[in-house]
Amino acid sequence: METIKTRIRKNDIVQVIAGADGGKMAADAGSERGKRGKVLEIDRVRNLAKVQGIKMVYRHLPVSKDPNRPGGGRIEKEAFVNLSNLMIVCPKCDAPTRVGVREEKQEREGGKVKTKRIRVCKKCGGDIAERE
Repeated sequence: METIKTRIRKNDIVQVIAGADGGKMAADAGSERGKRGKVLEIDRVRNLAKVQGIKMVYRHLPVSKDPNRPGGGRIEKEAFVNLSNLMIVCPKCDAPTRVGVREEKQEREGGKVKTKRIRVCKKCGGDIAERE
């Protein structure tokens, strides 16, 4: 399968810009819009991301006899959201923005040149640093 290229990465702060309701109820449509969270996981093959605190669903687990896994019950966890419904939040201007790329060339010993790609906010021009 082909992986999809995206500028959203793990640990980025993103904002939901559309839907993310899954079509459960018409009255609840778009209830996630405007919320922000940190990207926990990205699936580039299916074009999806898990965002902390966004699109919470329940996982029903049975009671287990295994002592390593205590009793079951309803566990609330994040579900995947489509990457097209997310926008990265610029740390400098604190607004959802599109992302551009700037290339910086660094000379190394031996005359080798290394090109580093830096993500840039399209609104304010500030760098979007890698989060850890």
